[in-house]
Amino acid sequence: MKNTTITFGLIALLVIVITLLMTQSSSGTTVLAAESFLSTYKSTPSAVLLDVRTKDEFDSGHIDGARNIDFQSPSFVQELATLDTTKPYFVYCRSGNRSGQATARMQKNGFATITELQGGLSAGKSLTLVKGASLSTEDYVVDASDMVKAEALLSGIKVSPSNSLSAKEISGLIQMREEEKLARDVYTTLGQKWGMRVFTNIASSEQTHTDAVKVLLDRYGIADPVKDTTVGVFTSPTMQNLYTTLVAEGMKSQKDALTVGATIEDLDINDLDVLMKETAKQDILVTYSNLQKGSRNHLRAFVKNLGGSYTPKYITKEAYTSIIAGAQERGRQ
Repeated sequence: MKNTTITFGLIALLVIVITLLMTQSSSGTTVLAAESFLSTYKSTPSAVLLDVRTKDEFDSGHIDGARNIDFQSPSFVQELATLDTTKPYFVYCRSGNRSGQATARMQKNGFATITELQGGLSAGKSLTLVKGASLSTEDYVVDASDMVKAEALLSGIKVSPSNSLSAKEISGLIQMREEEKLARDVYTTLGQKWGMRVFTNIASSEQTHTDAVKVLLDRYGIADPVKDTTVGVFTSPTMQNLYTTLVAEGMKSQKDALTVGATIEDLDINDLDVLMKETAKQDILVTYSNLQKGSRNHLRAFVKNLGGSYTPKYITKEAYTSIIAGAQERGRQ
């Protein structure tokens, strides 16, 4: 009886050891079953989801938000080299074979945090897959002129007397100060969530945009509506609610996040069209014109990452088509 008890104890210990080995590979990569894999990915800030199958396999069905890098492609190693090794990565394939080899290569290349789907999609029958092409992996490269430096931009332009500003001009400047901060804050938050540089790059541009409007507010002695520069904090209840709504939508998936980005730029372009018709002040017009040029570039970037699948909500279809058909704009307006 004693020997039987010892035998059962050894078997139980062996089961525990095997379980631990199955969840932690010798290379340090964590291996999780489907449900844990997906929930951990969704709850990990800045996590990147990699599908290392072929493009045809990916297009036939993949986990929403995944980026496709084909392990069997000759360019696999080169594509890995473009990734940020400090971010957490979640990797999967069909059966676990290619993902295992891919994570081994990633470990060798210095990737710090890697989680692999145990048994691949074949074992993860409970996972919901979406069809369609991969989101573009091309990051938006900010043109120097998109970083609006108001002091240099307005150099030589005479300041109009403050009492010559109309109520519409004043309210327009206040609106754009917070609207540009809204863009910066939403992109900063979504960039941290999804680890996509298109958001962090454009957020840097938006910082200079809201700063440029602040220069105009100071020029005309208008009180700054931004009392706190903290991300997600607004004086206007309307802007506060809009931030909360847009971030909640963008947290659902990478595609939803990119759609939120396109929507914000769509709104900016439309609002600037309206505001430019309400002023004849050269300094305000020059600033608005350059802000709008930046917004057109940002809209192109988000739509490109969406694979072209965006329907404008504010600007006309004709204006949208013209913008998307054009190349990235460079230089001052």
